[in-house]
Parts: sequence; C-alpha cells; structure tokens
Amino acid sequence: MNPARIAIATTDGISVSDHLARSTAFLLLEIEDGAITSGTYRTRATGACGDHAGFVELLSGAQAVICGGIGQGAADSLAAHGIEPLVIAGGQSIDDAVNQYLAGSLALSGERVCLCH
Repeated sequence: MNPARIAIATTDGISVSDHLARSTAFLLLEIEDGAITSGTYRTRATGACGDHAGFVELLSGAQAVICGGIGQGAADSLAAHGIEPLVIAGGQSIDDAVNQYLAGSLALSGERVCLCH
C-alpha cells in the first residue's frame, strides 16, 4: 500500500470541527500499510469563510480532509488540488474518526454544510 496523508479539521484538538472554515487547526497524519506512522499539527488563524487558498496551502500534501461540513467553494478548491473533502455524518472525536477511516468504516454525509452563506 502506498503511503497516504490525511488531515482532520479541529477547533479543540479533540473533536472533528463541524465546519472546515471554523477550524483552528489541522492534524495531518501519515498512514502506511493501514497504520499511522507520524503526525503533525498545523494551526491557523480563524478568518472569514471563503479563504480557500489558505486551506489549500495548509493541507498541501494531503489526499483527504475529514470535517463535519464544508462550503461548496472550498470543496471545489480542495478537489481541484487533489484533496478529497470527507464530510462525516455527525460529530465525532478525532480518535474515533481516524480509527473508522483506517478500518474503512467512516460514515460520510452527502451534505455540504456551510454555516456562513
């Protein structure tokens, strides 16, 4: 299996952020052969919803980002740079979301929730 990098949006370092634009940090995890090999924490200043370029830069190198909601513009910007937004169905802890992702059982929502438009 090829190495992968996923990101998890968070505001508190414990739970998955309910909206990508409201996140204050991203936990980036390196995954190889189904196991986490390393992780980094990238913080950001919260700003106005719509700073898509900032998200793309922060998530550089990630293949996917787990979040609780995302606006269509941000989803499109990330997808254009090869980053798949994974919008989870319901609030979860980072640990639960990561374990479910690794197990292939992460429940996703088809809804793109944007709280600022």
